[in-house]
Amino acid sequence: MPPAGRAVLKGQAKIELRQEAVTAPGKKAARKAAAAAALGDRDTDQALFRALRVRRSALAKAQAVPAYVILPDRSLLDMARRKPSTLDEMAGVHGVGDVKLKRYGDEFLEVIRQHAAAG
Repeated sequence: MPPAGRAVLKGQAKIELRQEAVTAPGKKAARKAAAAAALGDRDTDQALFRALRVRRSALAKAQAVPAYVILPDRSLLDMARRKPSTLDEMAGVHGVGDVKLKRYGDEFLEVIRQHAAAG
């Protein structure tokens, strides 16, 4: 044990704990509000966004990971706005780096293609 820790345990030194400030809505609520606002954006295809979320949920369930590990909502919203049709275009989507592009790019491009064919 370090000497400083020993001094605290023996009552020879004091420690002070930081008190966290309480913020109003919280980060999670702020993210949800931002996502809701983005869905209200007329450039966002809401049906496509929902379809992308369904595919993401299926991928997450198959891999036993939370959905946000696959891609966050912000990435799906960007896809729904941009509607990439190639892997090169998909690489420009927020949050889609080389690893996620290789792992999930074709999966999400297929959803976008199906949505375009149906609409």
